[in-house]
Parts: sequence; C-alpha cells; structure tokens
Amino acid sequence: MGVWNPFKGIFRSRTLANGTGPLMVFSGGKIQTQSSVDVNQAFKNSDVFTVVERISSDIAACRFNGQQYQALLDNPFHLMNPYAGWQEVLIQLLLNGNSYVVIHRDKQQKASWLEPVPSDDVSLTLQDNAADIIYHVHYTDERADKDYLSADVLHFKLVTPGMDVNQYTGVSPLMALVPELGIQDNSKKLTLASLIHALAPTNIYTTPNAITEPGAKDKIREAFEKANTGDNAGRVMIMDAGAKLETIDVTPNVAKLLDNATFSQTQIAKAFGIPDSYLNGQGDQQSSIEMIRSLYQNALTMYIRPIESELSYKLGAPVKLDVTSAIDVDHQNELNNIVSLSKANLLSPRQAFGLMLANDIMPGLTVEDSDINLLNKKNTTKGGENANDNQNNQP
Repeated sequence: MGVWNPFKGIFRSRTLANGTGPLMVFSGGKIQTQSSVDVNQAFKNSDVFTVVERISSDIAACRFNGQQYQALLDNPFHLMNPYAGWQEVLIQLLLNGNSYVVIHRDKQQKASWLEPVPSDDVSLTLQDNAADIIYHVHYTDERADKDYLSADVLHFKLVTPGMDVNQYTGVSPLMALVPELGIQDNSKKLTLASLIHALAPTNIYTTPNAITEPGAKDKIREAFEKANTGDNAGRVMIMDAGAKLETIDVTPNVAKLLDNATFSQTQIAKAFGIPDSYLNGQGDQQSSIEMIRSLYQNALTMYIRPIESELSYKLGAPVKLDVTSAIDVDHQNELNNIVSLSKANLLSPRQAFGLMLANDIMPGLTVEDSDINLLNKKNTTKGGENANDNQNNQP
C-alpha cells in the first residue's frame, strides 16, 4: 500500500519576468548609480535610435525562405505590411531582449496569421515541473485577456543568461550600456550648459571706484549697454578714466566635453555588435566599404539566428532569412562574387547568367545561346592566342 499524498492534486507555478522591467546592475550587493535604463527613454537617445533603427529595418527587409509557410511569412500580419510588422517585432527584441508574437490558427490548427504583442502586455508563468510556459496576453482592445501555450506564441529572445527568473527570457544589449548611457546623458547636459554660456559671452566692466549698492551697478550697466548697443553699436566707445572692459572668451575645455559623446558612441556600437562607423560616420580609414559591409553583415547574424530558430521550432519547418537581400541592395557584392567565380572557372557562363537572372541582378536581362557561345569563345582565347594555338601547344 503506497503512502497517501495529501498534496497530490496541488500544483506549483512560478511567474517569470517578461523582460520589460528596469535593467538593473548590481555591484557588491548594491545597485550602482545610473543602474537602470528606461527603455522608452533610451530609445530617445540618438545613438541608440540609430542602431536600433538600422538593425531592425535591415532585418525586416530580408526575404524569408519558409517552405510550406512561405505564404504566411510573406504576409503574416493583419493591418500592417510585412516590413512594418517585422520591424516592430525587432525593435521590441532589441530594446527589451524579448519580443512576443501570437500565432493564430485556423480550424485545422494550422498557423494562419501572426499578431505582435507589446512586451508590457505579456506575463509568463512556468507550470509545475516546467511542463510548459503559459503566456498571459492582455489585449488593449475589446478582447478579453487570454492564456496561450508556448506552442502558440513566438517568443524571440536575444541573450538568455539562464539565471533565476531570466532562465526562459532574454536580456537586451542595453544591459551593458547602463554606465555609458549615464555618462552620455550627463555629458550632454554639461556640454549644453557650457555651450549656452560659452556661445553668449559676457563682458566685465570694472568701474574706477568701488560701488556697493546694487541699484547703482544696474544704472551703470544700463547706461553702458545703451551707449554701445542698438543704434550706437559700432561707434567709438568712451570710457571713464580708470574703467576697464574685459570679455569672457569661450573656454577650450568645452570642446573636450564632446569626447565623451564619441566614447559613448563606440560603446553603444560595441554592445550591439556593429561597426562604430555606422554611428560616427568615420570608422577606420584603412577599412574598405566592403570590409565594413562584411562586418555589419556578420553582426546581423546574432539577431537573425533567434528569428530563424524560433520560427523553425514553433512552425515545425526550416525557416531561413536571406540577409543579402537587405544588405546588398544594388547587388554589387553578389555581382562581384559571380564575376570572381567566373574568372576562376568555377562557374560556366551559363551558370553565371542563370544566377544573375535568378537573383534579379540585372532586371530585363535576356540571354540567348549565341551570347553564351560568344562568351565561351572569349574565355578560351587569352593573351592573343586562339583556340587553334591552344590546341597546337598541347603535347
């Protein structure tokens, strides 16, 4: 006879963080100064906005390869075009480290359309024995709140630390930018205050006799300004004997304050994993455009992989994103690759033309067999030699 368990019908659930709380940084058990980042406020930072807008827009422009779900991925949202919808998803992902999309299914339980949900309107509950994660979605329209199983929610997440409440949620790159954003914010305030006073330099007028009454000082100031401004501006200045006029110049230290902005730009680009030249427009002078583009394309993979993995996992079919469709807009990089492979005899002329047609590199291009035959003849004739010469030179 087994032991009777009075708690057999009782289950324990645990609420998880949804990734939208303040990003806190602790040191020695204490919260650091400038230790939290307001996501909405951070998005108003020009450098953070530039990074988030660039990454989200480029990935949103990528083409999907979703096999049987191609039609769904090409037009997944209601009331929004695919580009705007995916950009919304990616902005949430970059700022919060998490992004949630509800999968709506038809009567056959097949995914029919997707609905992005703001991270603030989602709460997560881990069921007993980690059987599943329940996503409680609060709708801001007339619909009632609803609980979804994990199979019906696309939960995109960036870095998953796997610690305590963050075991099943991700964190944003903003987590690493708490000190830098604090420095940049204070630097901008200090620089603005310094520039306001520096760009409006004042004059110091020293009277020959000591004056202690404020009213007398005001009269002297007003009389001096009246005599040297307005219609009298530019005229000869007459001063009392012993009086002295000094002008406060702009201090050179004000320009040094701008160095903090450059430092913060580099750190923000570093946290998001993109070349800093995308922020300050300078970059390394030894780096070519192709090199910077290659680095940026590689950096985008850290944001593309979570999208591909979650879609493939929840839809049950491989899903890939073609990043070249967004980065190589003019097809110049792809065309250079085809030319290089053709020169190395790794691609035949027909294959090269086929790739150009398949990727719409040169719209309106038509290829005839005569063109390919002519190109073959040119490739086999090098350095003034003809086909007969090549045959005669063979042993």
